[in-house]
Amino acid sequence: MTDAHGKRQALLVAVAGKPESAPRIVSPLSRLARAARIVPTTATEALRRAPDLAAKLAGEGGCLVLGEDVPVDDARALVAATSGVRIVVPSALAHALRDMASPDVIDAGARVLEPMFLALVEEARRASMGALVGLSVRSPAGRRVLRAASTRTPFVDGARIPFDLSADAAARIARLAAGPFALADAVVPGAAPALDVTEVVALAGADRIVCHARIGDVVVEVDLDEEMQGEGPLEVEAVMRRGALVCRWSKQGASLTRKALLRDGPVRLEVVPSPFEVATRHALAAPRVADAPSPASLAGAAASVEIARASLDRYATRAKNRPIEMVLVHVPRYRNSYDELELPSLAAARLAAFVRGHGFFTRIHDLQITHADDRLDAFADDAAVDGWLAGTESPAVAAAAEHMWNSFGPELVHAAASGRRALVGFSIVDYFGHFQMNIAACLARLVKERTGFPTVLGGERDQVDGDRALGTGKTFDYVVDGDGEIPLLGLLHLEAYRDRRAADIPGVWSREGESVTKNKLVRSHLNAMPRPDFDDVPFELYRGKPTERLLAALARDGLYHGDSVEPFAYLPYGFVKGCTAKCEFCSAKEWLDVQSPEKTADELIALSERYGVRDFMFLNNLVNVSPRLLERLCRRLVDSKAGLQWTDSCRPTDISAELAALMRASGCLLLNYGAESGSDKILELMKKGLLSRDIVETLRNTHGAGIINRVNFIAGYFHETEEDVDATVHLVETLAEEIDIVGCFQGFYLFPGMGVVPEDAGIVLRPDFDRLKTGQVTLAYDEIGGLKWEDKRDVIDASRNRILSRMGELGIRTLDKINEYDLFWMSRRYDKATVTKYLLEIPPRPVGRRNQAAMAPGGQRGRVDAIPGGSGYLG
Repeated sequence: MTDAHGKRQALLVAVAGKPESAPRIVSPLSRLARAARIVPTTATEALRRAPDLAAKLAGEGGCLVLGEDVPVDDARALVAATSGVRIVVPSALAHALRDMASPDVIDAGARVLEPMFLALVEEARRASMGALVGLSVRSPAGRRVLRAASTRTPFVDGARIPFDLSADAAARIARLAAGPFALADAVVPGAAPALDVTEVVALAGADRIVCHARIGDVVVEVDLDEEMQGEGPLEVEAVMRRGALVCRWSKQGASLTRKALLRDGPVRLEVVPSPFEVATRHALAAPRVADAPSPASLAGAAASVEIARASLDRYATRAKNRPIEMVLVHVPRYRNSYDELELPSLAAARLAAFVRGHGFFTRIHDLQITHADDRLDAFADDAAVDGWLAGTESPAVAAAAEHMWNSFGPELVHAAASGRRALVGFSIVDYFGHFQMNIAACLARLVKERTGFPTVLGGERDQVDGDRALGTGKTFDYVVDGDGEIPLLGLLHLEAYRDRRAADIPGVWSREGESVTKNKLVRSHLNAMPRPDFDDVPFELYRGKPTERLLAALARDGLYHGDSVEPFAYLPYGFVKGCTAKCEFCSAKEWLDVQSPEKTADELIALSERYGVRDFMFLNNLVNVSPRLLERLCRRLVDSKAGLQWTDSCRPTDISAELAALMRASGCLLLNYGAESGSDKILELMKKGLLSRDIVETLRNTHGAGIINRVNFIAGYFHETEEDVDATVHLVETLAEEIDIVGCFQGFYLFPGMGVVPEDAGIVLRPDFDRLKTGQVTLAYDEIGGLKWEDKRDVIDASRNRILSRMGELGIRTLDKINEYDLFWMSRRYDKATVTKYLLEIPPRPVGRRNQAAMAPGGQRGRVDAIPGGSGYLG
């Protein structure tokens, strides 16, 4: 059949369930009238004439178009009777016929035929904004969470991931991924079979799958999460060198948005064709390839499911044969002169558990404990360290680095010689981060020179100087900003499979030539993380006993009779990230994540059983983020009869007498309180979110329950007056019986990374560092409308001395450092009054480690070149 111009016309047979519904099928096809002859009929008539229709359509290159009211049985019969003829069907029929997997049945609702998506494909192929460099098919942004995002986890039994999914789970997740795989393949041909699974969470109704591939210069990512819902089910982003296009599906239909310099905004098509029209054009034009059915066909959809299933099968195989290992180095931290705390790294234990769970062999090297008594002062000389890193000879730095290298380096050299590869991570953890940075940079240099392995730096984000790390040649390849689990997993996959770019991994800073990419940090939810893995901890070095001085004092008073004391260890643990308070001077206010009490209790019990420990130091910013959650945790610990003991920090509010008694019964020995001040005005300026009466009530309740109250105060806060100092003195007098120990009591000092916003605090920073009269290094500042720094420094010292003097008159003792071995051992044998008495009577030695000295705090901007009254760090 030809048109008036002699051009061949295709035959379109529009099949309706009833005669009266035929116009509803013909109307969406009206724009095809010039290119095709449209003949309406009913399903009954089409079935009666099926053989003739099949022959005629095959000869004239036409197709059948079925309406929405065609019965499923009639549709099945037509498909069977017209083999070899393309049939366009609405989505509902396509879903009902999917078991037929016909290459000739085209789904008019297939997302690969959405006009906005086809416009994206065309723009990407034309390279309208430069070459395509990235493609992401993902669950929608701006999403609503069905349940708490942190409740799901791929880990089972607290530790490992089951890579071999059950048949039902694999089939379900393959169906979830099939459509997105087809979309990816439509934009980047060959992407679907190349996509490999990075992560799977199999949970019916809340499945998650993440896949990556690199096709030439294009990085492809599929990130699907059933738990996330937004305006629609899916979005596709094509990233080009000079912009990006984002196609989103919503209840109102699909939209296309352009992101480009001076061209941001929605993309509108002059004419938006109907799904039937697009699908029919595709049915008429798409070539027939036996082993490559149209992605819009039922066979194509089935093939996409099989491709996704093959990726899941490869996931199980690859996870058991990872081509790269993870090495985590716990860098020695700087200790203040009073600080003898030796604690395994909780961060390293969490990271190790996470990457081990994903199938990567992981080794932790705890240099903190193995080099606890080494002289480390060579690393405090910044000029010498910088010079050595730049190639200048520095025998002291070289010798110190070589000595530390010998603890773990030979193992890396052997691995490299045997053809193995490793990603070597260095973790720095405290406010003297520049000191650890020096050590980590020197060791990273040796790793690069002697093995060529990639290196990464991470830790407390306020203390990780990423610019310095990436700016120092031949040290670090990457920096992790924020939580390390997800960034490290991405880097391991990058180094193992080259399936992504560092510039695309959340939370990773990387350098390419002169360009540095600083990706936004990503947070890992505690409930989704595995139980910390302390398997590599050298417990023989961490086991200790109560001090001989303590035992002698107890024996002197007839409380100890020379019984044998077995050495024991205690472990760090945490179940709260961030804080509910918004204290002006604290950086912990930016994030809050709380682990479920049930998971916390179960993990503590499991850790106790696995490592033979019964004592824990909780590292939360506050244990009482929620009284209800704290009550659930304590009840579970009490019911377990595990006999655990623990200490933590606590916000001085919302602890009733009943809750305090339950906390003590669950093993709570000591709480560290940040009371800071007795002045409600100062508490408000600090943004503490509580009043002095809350402090009084809380400390009385915990004291009465038999918990040791260790209280911290700050003297000389911004805009503090004599009346405010009076209020603090009054608070101390009111709680003279309830304050068992004053822990950190110092004049207020300010350092980089602390979280203070000068404008909000009512101060103006000066460019210099200074020292308080107690020797503490601080940034200098002037109070707006208040004191100049020279006067403020004197007032800080006077306020501290006045409060300290009154504490002394009341018999309240300060103790900066508690010996945890003494505390945990005594608490199993004596009451609170006895424990407190001997903790105060037998304080730790002033200096117990050779690497302790007076040093300025560091962080991202904290390298002090000159301090009035001294030079460098050690002046």
